[in-house]
Amino acid sequence: MNPSPEFGAGPKSRHIDALSIGLFGLTVGAFTLGLHQLNWFGSEDEFDHLAVWIMAMLFGGIVQIVAGFVEVRYDQQLGGTALTMYGFLWVGISTLGILDTVRQAGPHPYVEIPLIGTFACFSAVMIYLTGQKTLVLCLLHVTITFTLASVVLAKFGLIGETVAGFGHLAIGVVAFVHAMGTLVNEFTQENQIPLGKPPFKG
Repeated sequence: MNPSPEFGAGPKSRHIDALSIGLFGLTVGAFTLGLHQLNWFGSEDEFDHLAVWIMAMLFGGIVQIVAGFVEVRYDQQLGGTALTMYGFLWVGISTLGILDTVRQAGPHPYVEIPLIGTFACFSAVMIYLTGQKTLVLCLLHVTITFTLASVVLAKFGLIGETVAGFGHLAIGVVAFVHAMGTLVNEFTQENQIPLGKPPFKG
């Protein structure tokens, strides 16, 4: 058996694993927003709200966009499309959150419904597409679809933000598992973190 390569010796692939970078960014953004929605940070003032949205924009938005552009550069259409589009979604939602905090009066809740609803449909399609890759990546998009749908229902006033908060925490957990799994497996001789067989691939 060949020993595992030392840290820094180089991965199996000659390309940087941009998907892991994007998913780590998603992890931070999702955890931050989810805990905010669950009021885990306690009584927040205007500065705390701004901090949450800036963190969400930086990690959930900008990091995913940069990683998406790298994936596109490597001709990874699926990863590049998903990371880039989700990144711009996070930037858009974070921008509205910042404006809401600064002005103390954001846009009508229905304004965001076309945006979030469209991405919920996009995520539903991604369930099938990522089901050709790994089980964990497929489950990530199941969770994203559920969370975005719950946000739409919350905008209509049918449910509270608690469901969406737990959904974002679940997104963070699954994204972290896949990011860590692909990164560790890339630097080891064997897949030490199983990501599951693709459910929709024959």
